[in-house]
Amino acid sequence: MIPLMSALVVLLLACLAEWLHVRRIRAVGRLAFGPTSAPHGWTRVVPWLRPLCLAAFTWGLATLLVLKMAAAEGKGDKAGSNKTATRLVFVGDLSPSMFLKDAGPEGKQTRHERMREVVEGILQRVSGNLRFGVIAFYTESVPVVMEARDPELVRNVFNGLPLTYAMPRGQTDLGQAVNGAVKLVKDFPEGSTRLLFLTDGDSVNLVPIMPRPKSVKEVFVLGFGNAHKGTFIDGHLSRQEGDTLQTVASALGGTYVDVNEKHLPTSALGDLVVTVPPPHRGLTLEELAVLAMVLGAAILALIPVALEYFGSDWKVGRPELDEEDEARAKEGALNAR
Repeated sequence: MIPLMSALVVLLLACLAEWLHVRRIRAVGRLAFGPTSAPHGWTRVVPWLRPLCLAAFTWGLATLLVLKMAAAEGKGDKAGSNKTATRLVFVGDLSPSMFLKDAGPEGKQTRHERMREVVEGILQRVSGNLRFGVIAFYTESVPVVMEARDPELVRNVFNGLPLTYAMPRGQTDLGQAVNGAVKLVKDFPEGSTRLLFLTDGDSVNLVPIMPRPKSVKEVFVLGFGNAHKGTFIDGHLSRQEGDTLQTVASALGGTYVDVNEKHLPTSALGDLVVTVPPPHRGLTLEELAVLAMVLGAAILALIPVALEYFGSDWKVGRPELDEEDEARAKEGALNAR
């Protein structure tokens, strides 16, 4: 409403000014335009065109200002909305068993490579007011990234960052890793966190799992590796331990999903998936505002030029003197002195 009201006020004021201007021109019509007392016919549109150009420019300028203020307010709201943001926290298994090659649709990928693909598939589908976190575990849990806004930080962690060198050697303790991740997110706002555990389930015996805190809204336990055929490592056969992963998911009130060959379904991500609207046809409001300003200013600037050269055939100016007349004028000026 502000742009429209501003444009209407300018239009009325400009129309009033043009009306007064036309009245004054009529009073001196013969002097300005010669014996006809009128300019060319096309100039009759000028008193209407100038107010429209001024109104268009005013509407465009006011629209851009309103859009700019609205965008600034939106950024301010986002900056102050960390408490209500959704936390998407990936808890990734970086133990040696995750580098065994029995994952993927054809079984030719390492479990770690497959984990990176699944994480990428999730990141490509989620959007909105999100804060990302990554917790890596092997013999213990280590928070790597927390409260990050840029998903590239998550991709960097799963794209070969050598975190295993920062952890003590030993056997994977999935139960301790789960409890450590739960402790790290328990102080977040209620219902603000989604936990995604990414592991093959190869671990020592599980310790009792802590109950899911109020901060965690949903838990997914994503399994990697061949669930039927094991691969020998560290004195035992390692495979995807579906029973272990289902136990962890049940203890946390979550869902276990085997993603060794298929990605996590989009329906499971729920409200984290934001549907992208179809491409906008035509000009946006901002583009229309800029176009109105450009056209209004350009036409308004060209009107005086057009009036000067094409407004009337009557040209008022000082008559040119020949050499004899010019000499007489100079002589008269000298005699006057």
